[in-house]
Amino acid sequence: MFFALVIAISFSSINIKAETTTETLDCEQLSETGFNGSRANQSVEFQTSLGPRLPGSAASSELRESIKENLTGWEIIETTHHVDGMVLTNLFATWNSGAGSTVYFAAHYDTRDRAEMDSNESLQDQPILGANDGASGVAVLLELARQIPQMNLSHEVTLFFTDGEDQGELPSFLGAKAWSENLSQEDADKIEAFILVDMVGDEHLTLAPTYPGVESLWNQTTALFGCDQNVSVVNFASNDSQMVLDDHVWALNKGIPAIDIIDIKYGPNVEKWEGYWHTHNDTADKVSADSLEKVGKMLERGLVAGSWLNHREVEPEEIEEPIIPEIEEVDEVEKDNQTTVGIIIMTCLIFVFSYNAWLFYAETRGEG
Repeated sequence: MFFALVIAISFSSINIKAETTTETLDCEQLSETGFNGSRANQSVEFQTSLGPRLPGSAASSELRESIKENLTGWEIIETTHHVDGMVLTNLFATWNSGAGSTVYFAAHYDTRDRAEMDSNESLQDQPILGANDGASGVAVLLELARQIPQMNLSHEVTLFFTDGEDQGELPSFLGAKAWSENLSQEDADKIEAFILVDMVGDEHLTLAPTYPGVESLWNQTTALFGCDQNVSVVNFASNDSQMVLDDHVWALNKGIPAIDIIDIKYGPNVEKWEGYWHTHNDTADKVSADSLEKVGKMLERGLVAGSWLNHREVEPEEIEEPIIPEIEEVDEVEKDNQTTVGIIIMTCLIFVFSYNAWLFYAETRGEG
């Protein structure tokens, strides 16, 4: 996934609505889908065969060329950004260019430059293959792209492959940040929704609404997953709501309705941010074609049903300051049941999108 800035703590003092109304969909009308999880899984295998896809690397370039080759008929744009000594390349593919009411689907295609969670300390400074954390989101978008030309959509769809999301010890999201900073407000206002897909290949798929994110988009997403009873989607009323900062925060900062679809428990019977996450075990054999298909079919159904349109009730100025819910205090949190119980004390968290400033205090175990 994303290394970036992540807080995987249950904040009792965060003001989150306790319940939500799930939109009603006719699942029978949406039952015919073409998304093929096996093909998506083959993409994961191909991506990992390239090795780590670090910004500026040959593997990164080869993957972009493959993505473009698989998007015949799409309008392709690449943008290059020089950040922190790295050359980042964002890739955009648009269908129905000029039709308006653009819906963005995003995934990061770079992979983590270190394996700080690996049990082998001698390997913790080595980059990972990122089968789930990187390749799974890209694979879902590429297979979704195979279905979109047959949908006869009346609006634009843009696939956004972000670079530089998972680099460095501290939070990054560098590619998405560069995109946001170079995006005019006029162009941002034309984007109906921004759906980020990250770490969705785990065989033991468990999904929950994450924050920050636009509630109406989560309502629609929950309803769409409701058409597949084999996917566990936690209700908004969960006592274990996750705050996850990812590429989507830069869309939110522009007033674009956005959510992050992500499974933060990677592996069997693990807690948040455990298992294979940020280790050298994040390999293709840990990714499930069935999980990729569940997520891909949900996105496909959403396009057919128009679920990603008309979510702009919130004005940009209403969500700009702050994106993150205000934190009045933070309680003690159990670190996990496999290690010594620790206390995480967070006194201040400021994420200032428009001025390039991050201030992040947390215990190492709680970072993304």
